Amino acid sequence: MVSGAEGERENIVVIGNGMVGHRFCETLAEQGASASRSIIVFGEESRPAYDRVGLSGFFDGKTADDLSLTSTEWYSNQGIELVLSDAVIEIDRAAKQVVSQSGRRTPYDRLVLATGSSPFVPPLFDQGHEGVFVYRTIEDLEKIQSYSERPEVARAVVIGGGLLGLEAAKATADLGLETHVIEFNDRLMPRQLDVAGGALLRRAIESLGVHVHTSMNTEHVLGESAVKGLRFEGGSELEVEMVVVSAGIRARDDLARSCELEVGERGGVVVNDALCTSDPNIYAIGECAVHSGTIYGLVGPGWEMARTLAQRFAGETPEFKGADMSTKLKLLGVDVASFGDPFADEDGIAARKVVIEDAVAGVYQKLTLSADGERLLGGILVGDASPYMSLLRATREKSAVPPRPHQLLTGVPDANADAAGLPDDAQICSCNTV
Repeated sequence: MVSGAEGERENIVVIGNGMVGHRFCETLAEQGASASRSIIVFGEESRPAYDRVGLSGFFDGKTADDLSLTSTEWYSNQGIELVLSDAVIEIDRAAKQVVSQSGRRTPYDRLVLATGSSPFVPPLFDQGHEGVFVYRTIEDLEKIQSYSERPEVARAVVIGGGLLGLEAAKATADLGLETHVIEFNDRLMPRQLDVAGGALLRRAIESLGVHVHTSMNTEHVLGESAVKGLRFEGGSELEVEMVVVSAGIRARDDLARSCELEVGERGGVVVNDALCTSDPNIYAIGECAVHSGTIYGLVGPGWEMARTLAQRFAGETPEFKGADMSTKLKLLGVDVASFGDPFADEDGIAARKVVIEDAVAGVYQKLTLSADGERLLGGILVGDASPYMSLLRATREKSAVPPRPHQLLTGVPDANADAAGLPDDAQICSCNTV
């Protein structure tokens, strides 16, 4: 255990009280870390950590309390000081102190950055138009809900057809607004789905009344002070009164930059396998960190980072070696999952694929296999994601693939079941008309 001067408790400061920062604190608490350390957590929002992944539930009737992951009392009971509504604005590496917005100076022995990410807002939508929102916090959702109640607001457009964009589309549809999704790429969820999977998801979403527009590039926001519509490349226009921007995220690395920590070429605080930054006393986890050139925009890898770092603080030596982008969720009522490397067959890798597509049932399932067909590399599931856990496990454990790989999706049939229950005169083979 690292400690300060002899006889003093080590000071651990955590900047950020989102899902990853809270998981780090939970793991520290499980280890009894507060008994020998002073732990202080700074959060810029007015409430403790809550479920950002489940934000769309806010429009299904869930309250902020329903989405909450913890309470101020939990932190107090664990001996952890939680400071809310007071963002850290400066890291003084020479003095080993952080300075918060209120002017508070807090010393640290070890500092953890869990500042997460912020929505990327293209300049086109950052011109001060009334009716333009992002979809990131509970406060954002409250603003969207309030604006949707205006009598002149009937149509909403979501910029971005990725995971968060489709969550935002569900939210605006739940508010009773005519909803449009604009995606620059040729399909929805381009990081998780191939063309066929994206097409099936699109059909499923459009059947619910949400309008999807792909391969569209917005050129101009119509309206003077408030949004009245959008104009696209090619001259077409769409009349809307609300815009929700979900065009990606950017790692929140401003504090790291200002104190001259190493950052990635495309942003993010550079960390090694120990999740340590270029300063041996400062660490970074979650969406603000870039590890081996990758910023993970999913909560799962962030939780793995939090667990790894907390164990290292306890004196163990695990290393973070990266994480895949496997995910499973329900988007506008449609099951969607991707795991491993779902694009192995398209990335120049020698790979085979197995595809089951049922346009009637609205199901698309694809497996990518190694060239010899013996190992599962990844896959895509749309409409029916029930095999996800078994497939994810088989991918991670490099399990042997059955001779008929589609059985990974359909199950292995009982060889004795085919004729069971048939009448005695039933024809079971047409080879010799017997």
